[in-house]
Amino acid sequence: MTEDRSGRLARRYRLLSVVGSGGMGTVWRARDELLDRDVAVKEIRPPGPATEAERAALGRRLLAEARATAALRHPGAVAVHDVVVERGRPWIVMEFHESRSLARLIDERGPLGVRRTAEIGAALLSVLRAAHAAGIAHRDVKPGNVLVRDDGRVLLTDFGLALHTGRPQHEDIPDAPDAPDGVEGGGPVAGIEGSPAYLPPERVRGGPGGPAADLWSLGATLYAAVEGEPPFLRSHALGSMVAVLLGDYPPPRRAGALAPVIEGLLRQRPDERMPAAEAARLLETAAAGGGSLVPRPRPPWRPGAPAPRRPRSGAVASVTALALVAAGLGTWTARWTSVGNGDAAAPAADPFVELAPYREADAYAVRVPAGWPAERRGAVMRWRDGASGRGLRIAPAPGDPLAGLRAAERAALAQGRHPGYARVRLGPGPGPRGGAEWEFTWRDADGGRHGVCTRVAGYELCFATPESRWRPDRRLYDRILASFRPDGADGADAAPER
Repeated sequence: MTEDRSGRLARRYRLLSVVGSGGMGTVWRARDELLDRDVAVKEIRPPGPATEAERAALGRRLLAEARATAALRHPGAVAVHDVVVERGRPWIVMEFHESRSLARLIDERGPLGVRRTAEIGAALLSVLRAAHAAGIAHRDVKPGNVLVRDDGRVLLTDFGLALHTGRPQHEDIPDAPDAPDGVEGGGPVAGIEGSPAYLPPERVRGGPGGPAADLWSLGATLYAAVEGEPPFLRSHALGSMVAVLLGDYPPPRRAGALAPVIEGLLRQRPDERMPAAEAARLLETAAAGGGSLVPRPRPPWRPGAPAPRRPRSGAVASVTALALVAAGLGTWTARWTSVGNGDAAAPAADPFVELAPYREADAYAVRVPAGWPAERRGAVMRWRDGASGRGLRIAPAPGDPLAGLRAAERAALAQGRHPGYARVRLGPGPGPRGGAEWEFTWRDADGGRHGVCTRVAGYELCFATPESRWRPDRRLYDRILASFRPDGADGADAAPER
């Protein structure tokens, strides 16, 4: 962090708490002490050791994001207030919104209804059409980059991968079509950025993407919202990309009036996708409760099942090239997340883990994964899922939260409890509830492990999972944490999932 000792950035913005973090950055809630208002501050933070050139590239990308966002004047885009450069690093100061990401809403509630999904889709499409008219392609549309405020307003955020051509891009002129034979753009490259399950075919092949690519990603986002899980999410990033290239996804079964929009936007060829104007019309109709609400009969789907029509030779060549690249690298080395949530590089967890209420008399209420065996040791409660290697612990933790976690870290190191220990972060807790959070990794006999401990309201919640499951399981832990209620606070029962 590059703020002064008082916790202020540029002697003006006081950093308060972390509200979001991802593979390459952190978003802080801060107080603008000059204008007396809350703001959001985005900080670039590389996931590991980085060269000076890599840090400079990240800084340039952050500035490009600020310029792209500032050029887009739309109520559905998060406004940029300021860019602060300290010690050679840029920070973006943006308007702050009390909100949750669409990804979190899906995790918490499961599939959203047709009308609500249509409302969200219409709002997103309005932002995208304005961006395309201004010559900006977002290139990272996914549920993690969609904010939903408590009043229902929808915002598109994180223009970190945006392509700003400087000239308007007509929404109904498609990107370059796929080559009829062979691989467009020289094949997939290890430097592609984005989330595999939301990456359109032309981007997987190494193309830059444009307005039509954003529309494809919007279709995948709508599918995830109305069905409860992404259409192309597989157990590994490579599997997700192969599914994208083949157009291999389960037919939507809950989409109702949204089915034609989703299927139209997810067409393989950019020049065959549903135009933005037609998608907007159908989304508005569905949001108003119109259109057919009965899905068309579809045959059962299974992963890898033959597509309804024969894949074109270009798609087959692309899959072959993708496999060769992955084999040559040994492991897939692309950085899949921009600043924000990453969505699909890890093996898929259960798409929706059911939580059941648990109450500790005169202590707290919380919702925990249904079916996980419970174990009590004095005032400490543990829940373990032996099949997946996941575990949750809740225990009393009086005193200063941050000081307590620092002491816990020192004790763990002194006792050698976590071989191969590496701290990810130790600092203020996320969200408005305060407290503190400690995230770390280590290794045991079964391989890499990832853990997080949160201290809030006199209690400590700790969650551990295999490293390969961390991304989806972090969202599971966030659901558990959001339900936690100390006795006498906000009612006697754990907050229900809505």
